[in-house]
Amino acid sequence: SDSCAALESGICAFERLLDDEQHVELAAAYDIVDLLVGLISGRNHIIIEASVCALIKLGKDCTPRKLDMVKAGVIDNCLEILPLATSSLCSSIAELFRILTNNNAIARSSDAAKIVEPLFMVLLRPDFILWGQHSALQALVNILEKPQSLATLKLTPSQVIEPLISFLESPSQAIQQLGTELLTHLLAQEHFQQDITTKSAVVPLVQLAGVGILNLQQTAIKALEKISSSWPKAVADAGGIFELAKVIIQDDPHPPHVLWESAALVLSNVLRFNAEYYFKVPIIVLVKMLHSTLESTITVALNALIVHERSDPSSVEQMTEAGAIDVLLDLLRSHQCEEASGRLLEALFNNVRVREMKVSKYAIAPLAQYLLDPQTRSESGRLLATLALGDLSQHEGHARASDSVSACRALVSLLEDQPTEDMKMVAICALQNFVMRSRTNRRAVAEAGGILVIQELLLSPNADVAVQAALLIKFLFSNHTLQEYASNELIRSLTAALERDLWSAATINEEVLRTLNVIFANFPKLHISEAATLCIPHLIGALKSGSEGAQEAVLDTLCLLKHSWSTMPIEIAKSQSMIAAEAIPILQMLMKTCPPSFHERADNLLHCLPGCLTVTIKRGNNLKQAMGATNAFCRLTIGNGPSRQTK
Repeated sequence: SDSCAALESGICAFERLLDDEQHVELAAAYDIVDLLVGLISGRNHIIIEASVCALIKLGKDCTPRKLDMVKAGVIDNCLEILPLATSSLCSSIAELFRILTNNNAIARSSDAAKIVEPLFMVLLRPDFILWGQHSALQALVNILEKPQSLATLKLTPSQVIEPLISFLESPSQAIQQLGTELLTHLLAQEHFQQDITTKSAVVPLVQLAGVGILNLQQTAIKALEKISSSWPKAVADAGGIFELAKVIIQDDPHPPHVLWESAALVLSNVLRFNAEYYFKVPIIVLVKMLHSTLESTITVALNALIVHERSDPSSVEQMTEAGAIDVLLDLLRSHQCEEASGRLLEALFNNVRVREMKVSKYAIAPLAQYLLDPQTRSESGRLLATLALGDLSQHEGHARASDSVSACRALVSLLEDQPTEDMKMVAICALQNFVMRSRTNRRAVAEAGGILVIQELLLSPNADVAVQAALLIKFLFSNHTLQEYASNELIRSLTAALERDLWSAATINEEVLRTLNVIFANFPKLHISEAATLCIPHLIGALKSGSEGAQEAVLDTLCLLKHSWSTMPIEIAKSQSMIAAEAIPILQMLMKTCPPSFHERADNLLHCLPGCLTVTIKRGNNLKQAMGATNAFCRLTIGNGPSRQTK
């Protein structure tokens, strides 16, 4: 119609008819889109707004009509009108853009890219109503969530972020949500993250993170995820540590995993910036962060907990009560952050009060499983897990627990794998604790092939390892549990270790001598063995050059063997006694120099060791007068023994 009044009335009536969905379908049949797009021009804002509203109703949920509108030039027409449009018309145009960009193809198009800058300008208008703000923000989200659209954005961070900050503080939750979501997309670009303007968004975002409204929390924390990499101090200063901690420990209801993971990541970014922040985070929060699926988050939490433990050893009790042991064991078994996890676990179990907690006992089997796992490659992780088992073995109840059998097998397996010297020491000492308190554990070590492994360690070039290996053998054979394993080979191994010390002029390993004594005391059947006979010369060598403790152990062992000479085959007894007789000069010297406690044993040996005394008669005076015959002899008394006469 050429009549402006008629056109105005007609388009308004037409737009109102489209409130009925049936009328929308009828209108679409008249190919009305081009006509309506054409009416979006000139200065009659009533006609323009009615046309825009009609297009909104026609375009809802109908992709072909949306594409027709774009093809007809609706975006260009609207952008031409926008700078001089009323607030109401701006809102309608923004809503039309929202409807159009709900379609992915349109949102990715070059036509949609033209919308971005004008919409940001419209958002700066003070008279722009909430409905318009919502539509404009949603349209911008629809466009800028596409990476290709974001890459072509020409506006500076200050032009974009400053208006958005006001929307983060809007009274409308929906506006806050969209403003935060749009900011999140913009922050995907590094120059937006680092711009000083972005720092201003931190405070409102932290406030939104703490409001307790799920959607707002999710979008706000997602935005903080990006900002916290560049502005961690700002997040901390805005109270972010407290708000994020609340999300992480929230249990009822538990936040969605994506939200929880995002909050933990933001907090880890803040903590990574300054280690002083570690002490502002409750220990329970740090323990919860160990459940993250992100290794970077876990690493920061572990470092913070280790720092807590070093500065306040009593904090390990809080960690244990917060469930740290179970999650640290899970990390070890999944081979994540093995060194840090093992270090903290060892620190926990090194605490007496933690060891007394029931939960500690249940850590034995997982630690053993970790050591036996062929996928365990971390040497530091293995060492720390072994140390942790050593700590647990110090508790008598844990050392007797049924799971300690698996620990013994794991430790023997570790020793078979040619570990480092440190690991050998730790494993041997842990085994000592386990076998000292449990017969079952002794048998487990023996059945796992541990005795042969430990015999080899007696000859270790590391004197400390050799000492502890000898001590472990002593504990294993301190009773009759392993009598079938008490063999000549065992005596030979101990003798070889003793011989090496004698030849190398090193300090004699007293534990080897004490272990020999324990084995001979508990297993008399070995007294008649060839190994026992061959051991005697080395015992004498230790008696000559050893320390007081070594000399005492040798005297005890020689006395044990001496007591068996009367019951063993005479050839063996004679052989052993003749070899032992080499000790006579040393024993005579000891009688003069040794402590009084040695005298009885040394004297006892001197009186029983065999010797050959030759008496040569040089001359006899008055034999016939004294003896009544010439068949003369001498009667000799040696010491307190019975008198004897020569032939």
